[in-house]
Amino acid sequence: MVLYDQRGRAADAEALLRVGRPAVVEGLRADEGGDGNALRLPDEAQFPGATDCPAYFIFSEKAESLLSLVESSGFQSQLHYLGRFIFVTAQAAGAARLILDNPVMAWRPHALVIKASSGVRQGVNYEVWSHEVFREDVADKERVHLVERWRRGEAQRGTHLFPDKLSNFYGNELRAVTFEHAPSIVEVEESSGDHHYDGIDIRLLYILADALNFRLKIVNPSDGGKWGSALDNGTWTGLTGDLTQHRAHMGVANLFIHIHYLEVVDMTVPYDMEFGCFITPLPKPLPQWVALSYPFSLQVWVLTMVFLVVGTTLLYLASLAARVILQNETWDGSFSRTVFYAAGIFLSVGMPQVPRSDVTRSYFIMWVWYGFLLTAVYRSSLTAFLTIPLSQEPIDTLHQLVSSSLPAWGATGLTFKKMLQENPDPMVQRLALRYLPVSGAEEGIRLTAERKYAMMENRQFLEYMIATNYTNKYGEETLHVMRECFLPFRIGMALPKKAPYKPNFDRVVRRVVEAGLVRKWFSDILFSSRKRGTAGGGEESRSEALTVDNLQGAWLLLGAGWSVSGAVILLELLFGSSGRRVSAGSHTPQK
Repeated sequence: MVLYDQRGRAADAEALLRVGRPAVVEGLRADEGGDGNALRLPDEAQFPGATDCPAYFIFSEKAESLLSLVESSGFQSQLHYLGRFIFVTAQAAGAARLILDNPVMAWRPHALVIKASSGVRQGVNYEVWSHEVFREDVADKERVHLVERWRRGEAQRGTHLFPDKLSNFYGNELRAVTFEHAPSIVEVEESSGDHHYDGIDIRLLYILADALNFRLKIVNPSDGGKWGSALDNGTWTGLTGDLTQHRAHMGVANLFIHIHYLEVVDMTVPYDMEFGCFITPLPKPLPQWVALSYPFSLQVWVLTMVFLVVGTTLLYLASLAARVILQNETWDGSFSRTVFYAAGIFLSVGMPQVPRSDVTRSYFIMWVWYGFLLTAVYRSSLTAFLTIPLSQEPIDTLHQLVSSSLPAWGATGLTFKKMLQENPDPMVQRLALRYLPVSGAEEGIRLTAERKYAMMENRQFLEYMIATNYTNKYGEETLHVMRECFLPFRIGMALPKKAPYKPNFDRVVRRVVEAGLVRKWFSDILFSSRKRGTAGGGEESRSEALTVDNLQGAWLLLGAGWSVSGAVILLELLFGSSGRRVSAGSHTPQK
């Protein structure tokens, strides 16, 4: 785009208008409310495509007019901040410094000032001036400097006029605002007692500082807040407020790339993906008497009972055939005795009488072998189940969570509740019915540990909290992250709006992601945090001896046996004696 001051000489304006396509030529009018030197851009509706233009030639005889244009709101909102700006003005001392050395152009690295030079002999000679950005190591008088001379239609130095000024910050300081939010930001205590930050986001910052050669200064939000929120006057608090006020050059704290933030700040390309997940309390262990049934699955138990009934019947028929048909079986094979005998094989109980017939023996050998194998497998598995607490299946799906007895769930604030309500999935919408906000993640996790709540946060944060605070020295966790997660979010680094170094940051972030460093960093931090979390309690030890609780099943079986035998005694006393008297009275004594 070619923009020119319409108050200039008519011949110059006529020449500019003849440029035509592909350039867009637009005249600049004087700002009626200004001091006579002020220029303004046309209204946005009359100036389409300006925000996407890669280069702007701006002509005015007066450097003061160009400065007024630079400081106008239209210049900052309607022109592409990463475009190339070429200001052309008449000969004037200090014109380049006036136009380039100000807060607006300090964030626009691609800018030149071209002005006619003195001492003209043949043709027109020009001087080309440029400026440095984010260079505190450069003296003020050197910040705007001459980069090229144009004489007799040729460049004298052959300088690259638009170098990449932000691929090297020359060791200057950039400020990063953040706060502790594990595992992205973890505060670590050193042996000297000092503290420093570590974490995924912190390691990414140091990679950027090393790649782009700047000194990193990490600061907390100036108002003591965290991510920040919008105030009624349009300003922001916390990390976001520091970025909007240019008190920091970047901000990290597991920031979601969301329209909520993009309205006031810019974000780098994503370097991680997070999901909103619920952390739930693990179900209480099952009573130990249930361990008696655990060595076999339900299908095996059913087959075992079927084979016991069928096998006992076949054993009885085999012994009956041998005794009646072959008449070579002396073993008392009544059906009641056969049932007792066959069941004893499963319990490794030896019987005083054995079959004599080859028919009964051949079947009996296979029956004993089957019972021995079944019993050996059951015993070996039962030992493990008696010594290890029996856990129930945890809550892993949204349907299980909604159907659970937990009184409430939620997250910090009401932002997530609104997301749940607006989700098209009916199951997710049901989660909003019992949503209860908490003041912080620590409170939510504490309530979860007390079985009163289910806290929703990103998966990495929840896994870190479990590894650090809710895992014992044996690696056993007391809280559980549901497998079914939702609300996916991309994670990025926040930058002030229209930060010119964003393309350079994006380039480094892409390389970090492609190298797989983010996943590696998370694994390392989780491992070290788990070690710190389980370092205490060194005297804790597992008891290897079986306790009364481990043998609940044995006590219940013994109690059942006492109860059954006691009931049988009562039945015998009530009905057995009268039956015997009747039977005795019906027989005539033998003489």
